[in-house]
Parts: sequence; C-alpha cells; structure tokens
Amino acid sequence: MMKRLFAALLTAICALAAAPEVWAAETITLWHSYRSRERAAFEAVVQQYNAKGGTQIQLSYVPYDAYPDKVTAAVPRGKGPDLFIFAHDRVGDWAVSEFIEPLDFWLDDDITDQYLEPTVESLTYDDSIYGLPIAFKMIALIYNKDIVSTPPKTTNELIALAKKHTNADAKKYGLVYENANFYYQGAWLQGFGGRVFSKSGQPTLASPASTQSMQFAQKLAREEGIMPKEISSVLVTTLFNEGKAAMIIDGPWAIGSIDRGVNYAVAPLPVVDASGKPATPFLTSEGVLMNRKSEKKKAAFEVMTYLTGVEAGKIMAKRGRQTPANAGVYEDASIANDPVLKVFRQQLRNTVPTPNSPAMKMVWGPMTIAMNKVINGGTDVTAALQEAQAELQKLVKSARR
Repeated sequence: MMKRLFAALLTAICALAAAPEVWAAETITLWHSYRSRERAAFEAVVQQYNAKGGTQIQLSYVPYDAYPDKVTAAVPRGKGPDLFIFAHDRVGDWAVSEFIEPLDFWLDDDITDQYLEPTVESLTYDDSIYGLPIAFKMIALIYNKDIVSTPPKTTNELIALAKKHTNADAKKYGLVYENANFYYQGAWLQGFGGRVFSKSGQPTLASPASTQSMQFAQKLAREEGIMPKEISSVLVTTLFNEGKAAMIIDGPWAIGSIDRGVNYAVAPLPVVDASGKPATPFLTSEGVLMNRKSEKKKAAFEVMTYLTGVEAGKIMAKRGRQTPANAGVYEDASIANDPVLKVFRQQLRNTVPTPNSPAMKMVWGPMTIAMNKVINGGTDVTAALQEAQAELQKLVKSARR
C-alpha cells in the first residue's frame, strides 16, 4: 500500500516537473475605466493575451470619477492591483507618494522608441518614466456632416456657423461641449497663449491670457446663444445623436457613444482669431502604471509591454476606436487612413501635455468652482480667476508644509 502511494506521489511530482508553466503562471490584476466600445475592445485584448497561456490578466472596472480616490485608498494598504490604467496628470503626485514604480530598470531605447514621443514625455517625472503609454487623447471638433458641410478654420467661423445652426426654441444648437469643465477650457487657455503654470512652476490661473480665454468661453456660453445651459457629457452625446447639435467638442472616448446612423466627421480645433494661434487642448497620455507594492513586477512589466504593443494597439484602434500611442500601429494602412483616427493624430501636433506635477491635482477644484461661477453664474471673470489663483496658492503652500 505504501509503495503504491509513494509511486503515485512520484508520478504526480514528475508530471508537475514536466509542466513548468503550472509553477510559472501568475495572475496580474489590472484596473481600468474603459466604457462602451473601448471596454469591449480592451476585454478582447486581454482575452487574446490570456489565451496564450502562462501569465493571466484579471480585469476590474473602476468608474473614472472614483478612480483616483480608490487608488489613493487602496495602494498604501497593499490592497491595490498590480497594474492600473490612468491619465498621466497624476503621475507626479503618485510618484512622490511612492504609489507607482519607476520603470527605468526594465526600459531601453528599443521599448521607448516605439511610442509617439509626447506620450512618453508625459509619463516622465523627475527624470524617471513611470508608465508605458497605451493611448493618447485630446479633444477635437466633431461635426454632423448633414448639417455642417465644411468645418470652421477659425473661432470667428466657428461662432458664425454655430449661430446659423441654432434654434433655441426647437432646442437645436450650433455648438455643444462641457464648457464649465476646465479640461475642455484648456484648449482656449493655451490657444490664447496661457498656461496653467509658469516655467518656474508658479500657478498662472489669473494671467491676462487666462482671463481672455475665460472671457471667450463666457461669451460662447452666455452672449452668443449657441449653447444650452448646464451642459453635461450626457447632454452633449444626446443632442448630437438626436441631430440637435451641429458641432460638439469632445475626445476619442466619445466616438464609441455616437450612434452608427449619425453622419459625422472630426476636424482639428480652429485657430483663435484673437491670438492667431490654434486652439491647443491638453494632451492626455493614458498610461499603464505599476503598483509599487506589487510582488509580481517582472510579470506585470511583461503585461505592460503587451498591452501597449502593436498587436494590442491594432485591436484597440479597429474595435475600440482608440488612438494608440504605439507608432507601429499606424503602419497598418486601414488605421493610418482612418478618417477619425487620422484627425486625432493630426490634432496631436497642437497639444500641450497636462502638467503632471503634484500640484496639478490641486488645480481642478478651484478651477471647477471658477468655471461654474463664470459659465453658469455669470460672475466677473477677473474676480473668479483671482479667487481660483489664491485658493490654488493656498493649497500648494499647505501641501508643502
């Protein structure tokens, strides 16, 4: 009896030894906030990776609005995922807090040279790279071709076209975008020559250029009558799908929510007549970031390189209508010539990366309050921006203490 048990145990051990992948296989947990077509495409990427055998990816969806707080709460307690995908603007804050792992140990030029240059730069903080870029995103002009035949080249043309196609009584509008959202305001801010911070890192929310850009946004919202009041992302999508918005300003994430029957096209944002410069939106480099507390860093990095590689990028571009950061994806003619993805890549030339310093997370609160006062409340622009500037300086000073 003992001999039979020993023989069975020996057979089992030999079988396991002949299948080393049983020992090597690891599960890498990953958080994301993709929705709609992007989510379906990303799940297809992960399914394809898992089918290869070996390391497996376990996905968890986290709503975007709750994402930063969940990372901040989970990672320090060792409860976070091995990897998470998020916009680069939190990289500085999370790097200083030691939430994310610097990748320099694993990186070489063969890896970083794959990606479109601004996307890698965006994920760099204090001379270290903290993520691999999976996609780049920014806003552009999306218009209904059945209403607008030729997109506007300048802001004056934008206003004229929007007025032409506005009928407030019928709840039809020429231009709709989240005009009280500072992320969208960034295009006008930088188009007027302004910036969030000076070269020395000081807040410049109340600069002359910032004031001009906010006055322009207020004019669009309140004086021209071309937009509805209290605009949300849901309202933007609804009006466009119903044919009640001739033009919207939105990013590639919105493409998946446009009904298939809508005859639409994408164009670069117009030149700001007051400055002669193109409207220049914030560039978001969406990065795959590694939890510094992960105990599976080697396997996690291998997953990162796959998710940001050409094979995965083609699926995300074709099925998810995403704009991948890997330049090799665009060697596929069907992607390079895609009329939507092509324009977003063109808009990339006129972008400014959202600052990724720790202070950037403190900008959104004061500017959200200021924009709501200006756009929805009609508050004086100068007063609102000075108040936002003072509040930001107070927050930064308090954080440094």
